[in-house]
Amino acid sequence: MSPTLISPTVLIVGAGPVGSVLALTLLKNGINVRIVDKEGPQVGQKGLGIQPRTLEMHRFLGTLPDILSIAKKMPICTLYKLPGGTEPLRIFELDPYEEPTPDTPYLNLTMLGQHRQQSILHRHLEKHGCKVEFFSELRSFEQFDGHVLATLVTKDSNGQDIPEIIKVSYLVGTDGAHSTVRKALGLTFLGDVRDDVNMVVGDIEIHGGLDHKSWHNWGEISSKSQLVPSEVDDNVFTFIISGKEIDHAKTASGRDELVKTITSITDRKDIEFGKLVWISNYRPSIRMVNKFGDGRVFVAGDAAHVHSPAGGQGTNSGVQDSFNLGWKLALVLKGFSPPSLLETYTEERLPVIAAMLNKSTLLLNQYFRDGKDWKRGKEFKQLGVNYRGSSALVDETVDLTKDRIQLDPYGITLNGVIHAGDRAPEAPGLQVLHSRESSTATASLFDLFKPDHHTVLIFGSVSNFKEIASELSAYPKTLFKTVFIFPALTTSESEQSASGTQPSGVDLVLRDSNGHAYRAYSSLLGSCNIVIVRPDGVVGAIVGGVAGLRRYVDGVFATVK
Repeated sequence: MSPTLISPTVLIVGAGPVGSVLALTLLKNGINVRIVDKEGPQVGQKGLGIQPRTLEMHRFLGTLPDILSIAKKMPICTLYKLPGGTEPLRIFELDPYEEPTPDTPYLNLTMLGQHRQQSILHRHLEKHGCKVEFFSELRSFEQFDGHVLATLVTKDSNGQDIPEIIKVSYLVGTDGAHSTVRKALGLTFLGDVRDDVNMVVGDIEIHGGLDHKSWHNWGEISSKSQLVPSEVDDNVFTFIISGKEIDHAKTASGRDELVKTITSITDRKDIEFGKLVWISNYRPSIRMVNKFGDGRVFVAGDAAHVHSPAGGQGTNSGVQDSFNLGWKLALVLKGFSPPSLLETYTEERLPVIAAMLNKSTLLLNQYFRDGKDWKRGKEFKQLGVNYRGSSALVDETVDLTKDRIQLDPYGITLNGVIHAGDRAPEAPGLQVLHSRESSTATASLFDLFKPDHHTVLIFGSVSNFKEIASELSAYPKTLFKTVFIFPALTTSESEQSASGTQPSGVDLVLRDSNGHAYRAYSSLLGSCNIVIVRPDGVVGAIVGGVAGLRRYVDGVFATVK
């Protein structure tokens, strides 16, 4: 059988949110992809919490409006008295509401079932002419110097295998904890299964007896039951049943045994149960790979790391894997960056995932061993996740190799000081003075950050921005969006420049009328007043002039002038 030619350029194996985010990131960069999944569309909520950092990613991808149109904020939790099971013993918040700020517009966990996240992403893929191929299985692959040969198998109407060999430039496995791609690559997946932790989880319809305004909880550490309503009031509730007194295998054997167990724990006879959607007898595994890829093949999401559900980090971490890899893969495929850039995928994500496993495991232990609530610290919002240890960064304000600066790759920014490798803050309400592309009167930084270009923010003198703009004008226009930001109160020199014609090489000239940008980036407004934001919304460089800019560009890009 002769292989298909190299089109698509990238084969993605696994069409959940992780694979779909990668596919969409590549498509927005003009890269052809093919995305397959050996199963059909996902059933059930599974991993319904979307953390603030992931909401920002959806903003950059253009999928956030669809997410927020049906998602809901996290409801209160109600623990009921026993016996009886109807009178509240305690009402509390697992994730207390925080008021958004101009630099952090998304501060609160948002609830949306993974199957609905997947459906939204698939609709966006179709807008780019890419349709997920369900029931198409990767059986094997072989790497060569310039390509990968992959064997896919689908079924005909009689159930017979239809093999197909395709030739692609890169292959990415987002195919879950039992990843075919990871196993074929021979990556280690060290860790263990928590035999001391057992849960029966799934979704079931409930047609009466419970409202949709709360997460309903009964019992203590020996036997607990939690029923969580879906975000669209469709009578589907997620159940989580745990405790040493529970016969987990019997409970997971079917609907009738499940209902008996829930009724026994809750002491409630008034709950009207309907159809069982899905059920699993679950023991968390805590594992991660030694590296995120080899040669032309990579892994992301559960294919690279698995952990407990404590902290709501699973899907969120996986899609951040994809967002980190996607823009790098696109630059390499376009010939703008050397293949060595892909090595920073492992370099940047491995420390983050290791820290995440430690933090989520600690939270799991607090719940199952100590009987404490799953109350999450602010670090679980992922806003402090950083890549300060990456070799692809340039920061002329500090030595990034020092331990004091690197801190925790999953931590919170120290004293509000931004360094290369950190999340780039938002700044809304910027007055548009000049624009090459838009006639809008105002802009925000998050509207400028996109997965298909770097954004160069220039704070400071007119002479400075002219020098930087001149340097960047020698590069392909698609690689950079150059933005000059005047302070709210400008000097006469700045006013004169602002009222003139569009400066050569600058895409956008803004005035920070409300001061949000200069406050968010206040720690940088000395001699190093140029911030280069990567396509994934991470600060790639903080520099003071052309020399620093060239250092960053030379580290990320090939010779593309």
